[in-house]
Amino acid sequence: MTVEIETTLPALDVPREALCSAVCRVLRGEGRDRAAVTVVLVDDPYIRRLNHKYRHLDRATDVLSFNLDDGTGLDEEALGDVYISVDRARDQADRYHVSMDDELHRLVVHGCLHLLGYDHHNASERKVMRGKERVYSAAADTSGKPDGHIGEKRRG
Repeated sequence: MTVEIETTLPALDVPREALCSAVCRVLRGEGRDRAAVTVVLVDDPYIRRLNHKYRHLDRATDVLSFNLDDGTGLDEEALGDVYISVDRARDQADRYHVSMDDELHRLVVHGCLHLLGYDHHNASERKVMRGKERVYSAAADTSGKPDGHIGEKRRG
């Protein structure tokens, strides 16, 4: 599996290895060991433009997932991209009294679950998705090295 961590922001200090490990844990747990995922860390204006363009909602959101899986079953599947607003993550970390790293971890797990087809439009979907989030968050090991290949890029 391959995980790329990218950003549109200058000089961003985030736990890249921990985020990569979280993605790998979700993918492995869901049987997608050969998947490739890109996590893109952005600001509110950037994610607001994406949200408006693709969901017709003219507001910032915390995470957006774009599934790119074409179902061909190639050796390495391009599963998709997860965009996370660092601004939203910071605000939510303050609101929920958790660390910024913990909130970024929660959002990366949430975004990956969306890539894998989980959603929360109704109570039964929400229950399943929240249960998966708890499982993958409880298994977090923020001190270890990522299991997949991690790459770093900066988007302009």
